[in-house]
Amino acid sequence: MRTEDMQIKLIKSTIHTISEVGIDRATTKLLATNAGLNEVYIYRIFGGKEELFKESFLYIDKQFASHLLKCFKTTVGSSNTIKENFRKIFSQIWNFTLNDKEKCSFFIRYYYSRYYIKEYSDYREKIYHKVILLIKKLFKDDADTWLLFNYMLDVIFSSAVKVLRDEIPNNRETEENIFSFLYAALEPHLK
Repeated sequence: MRTEDMQIKLIKSTIHTISEVGIDRATTKLLATNAGLNEVYIYRIFGGKEELFKESFLYIDKQFASHLLKCFKTTVGSSNTIKENFRKIFSQIWNFTLNDKEKCSFFIRYYYSRYYIKEYSDYREKIYHKVILLIKKLFKDDADTWLLFNYMLDVIFSSAVKVLRDEIPNNRETEENIFSFLYAALEPHLK
């Protein structure tokens, strides 16, 4: 089996395992077993568990950033109002976040873990650079778009966790309530 194939198997195993058992119980043995590989390949390919976690998050985060960029290109700069454009951006993030429960659960568990803070937060801004340039057009010139974008993600992710835990329903009313809250919070910074 090629190294690239083993790498993808381990990344997909990590996404599945962390979404199922959490980050603290995702041992190298369990990750390798779920991938159908020997544990030694985690160290040969990634150098260790933390790097595998980081690469797995990067795998999902690049998909997320690419999806947002594609969607935002058609949204930002259209003849819609700022609120309509913001609604479309919000809906894209909300739907992508909840579209795949396994990826969502993994993404959120890593995003709020000590591994994210330690290993990944500085690198992330580079991945979203083009996304930020697009949505910057919705915000006032003096607004910190990166900070506001991350605030948006925090609100959406924390709400998504409640949906995944069945604490709040995944329906139109929930989506509307979260959008209204977020829009009210960010409106002073929008053009």
